[in-house]
Amino acid sequence: MRVAIYARYSSDLQDRRSIGDQIALARARADRDGWTVVEVYSDAAISGSFLHTRPGLLDLMVGAKERRFDAVLTESLDRLSRDQADMIGLHKRLTHWGIKIVTLADGEVNKLHVGIKSLVNSIFLDDLAQKTRRGQIGRVREGRFPGGRCYGYDNVPGDASKRVINEAQAAVVRRIYQEYVDGRSAIQIATRLNAEGVPSPFGGHWNASTINGSRARASGIISNPLYAGRAIWNRQRFVKDPETGKRTPKVNPQAEWIEVQVPELAIIGEELFAAAMAKRSRFADKPIVQRRRPKHLLSGLVHCGCCGGSMIVAQRERFGCSNALNKGTCDNRRPIRIDEIQERVLAVLKAQLLAPDVVAAAVEAYRKRRNELATAAAGRRRQAQKDLAAVDRKIAGIISAIEAGGDPRALAQRINALEAERREIASALPDESRSSVVQLHPRAADRYRAKVVEIQEALAGGRDVDVSALAAARDLIDRIVVKPGAKYAPQGLELVGNLAVLLADDPEPSQSTILMVAGGGLEPPT
Repeated sequence: MRVAIYARYSSDLQDRRSIGDQIALARARADRDGWTVVEVYSDAAISGSFLHTRPGLLDLMVGAKERRFDAVLTESLDRLSRDQADMIGLHKRLTHWGIKIVTLADGEVNKLHVGIKSLVNSIFLDDLAQKTRRGQIGRVREGRFPGGRCYGYDNVPGDASKRVINEAQAAVVRRIYQEYVDGRSAIQIATRLNAEGVPSPFGGHWNASTINGSRARASGIISNPLYAGRAIWNRQRFVKDPETGKRTPKVNPQAEWIEVQVPELAIIGEELFAAAMAKRSRFADKPIVQRRRPKHLLSGLVHCGCCGGSMIVAQRERFGCSNALNKGTCDNRRPIRIDEIQERVLAVLKAQLLAPDVVAAAVEAYRKRRNELATAAAGRRRQAQKDLAAVDRKIAGIISAIEAGGDPRALAQRINALEAERREIASALPDESRSSVVQLHPRAADRYRAKVVEIQEALAGGRDVDVSALAAARDLIDRIVVKPGAKYAPQGLELVGNLAVLLADDPEPSQSTILMVAGGGLEPPT
């Protein structure tokens, strides 16, 4: 029987030799029963509570679907998954493909094992989370910190749960509070710190949000009561999304917050902290509304011509440089109206995309680029075919050696290794259809024009733009660069567009890109 071994351990705090120990025990079991180990998969320092974050297990499922082995051999079911739904799904799919699950603890696994053990493992996770939380609460009440450290503090050598004040960073914290109380805004403070080269908590530039933080979670430099000698824990919890496996923060009710006095860690006085909170309380009567801004046609495509940073929606339907607004690291403080930039961009798309010379250049550039890619793919395919032939010759030689009386057990592992190499080469073999030279249809230019007209007609609806047309128009644009220019002069625009999307039946941005830079024709509307 051909078996695949799977091993896993959960966190960085566990011994990395755990993987090797699991594999060694599984190999010993396979040798004892005369099984052939054809694949070994593993996931190191990854929780078993979610399937899609474990590349080793995902690779195992691919191998199972391709029938590379007859059984999965692992230490116990909780190595495969501790989630009840995932474990049942794994067993169902493997059974459908004719693949057995064998564990060192229970032998061949059946539905009864899966039902009972997956339930027990799921309960274990909940129990572990509760015990971990209880232990964290106990450490907080002792004045310790189960989480990461914040700006202004260092870990105590030898005890990562204790903190000591970092005097250099503490001076910056005092300065931020004093300047905030004196009337400076968060962006003004961030701008001054960046101008002086003061490193931020993460070593880069200061951002206004680093200072302000979130009012709901009481985060940020200004809202952190630890600077006044009060540690607050359990302000938020993390919930794992069952579809993506990502942990998302959820704010806990203030009644569940745990506060502990730690006067030895106070960086500022209670009076200064209260003054900062009083200033910020001016915004407390405004409800905290979680909403997404409307998606504009050009959102995410507009860049500042001074610093190269992205331009974001700000100041009532205007684009502004994010680095100037949030960090103060850019001098470009001229906003540009969204309707103006959108009107100018759409005008140049209409005017220039149908110009005969642009159409001809786009068709020829597309043809050349696709032919270059096809030639390269053909070369890779020829080399892969040579490698496959070499592997096949080696396999044939080993089979001949076995037929001549060689030890089949000693040579079986070599055959398995060569078969794995053969599958890897075959999976990377370029598609023959992509290795042929591209011959564009004689009416490619007409198809190009038809697509442009279709987009123009759809965009003529103003605000009621069809979603598919909006997506098509966005695909045409690689980026838009805004150049502020003189104080009272109109701002310059540079449009970099990708014309390949108008020519390919199924365009792939990584393989078919034709950039057009348009400066002229983007004059402001009169």
